[in-house]
Amino acid sequence: MIPYCDTPGQSVAAAIVGGVVGTALALAAGLDLAASVVLAGLLGGIADLTAHVVRGDDQFRAAIAQLRG
Repeated sequence: MIPYCDTPGQSVAAAIVGGVVGTALALAAGLDLAASVVLAGLLGGIADLTAHVVRGDDQFRAAIAQLRG
């Protein structure tokens, strides 16, 4: 079973920041809608992972330990 995120507010904030920054970059670069959505999603994911690394929360450390085996 996959546990729910302990920091859903962080994920929402990262998604919003990724969406805003991705949209701004896409508009500046003249990208189409599909590329804009992909860029925003990637930036949101990177922002969320970066926040987990910076905070070093317990759930993230446990996930990394599980991946390492």
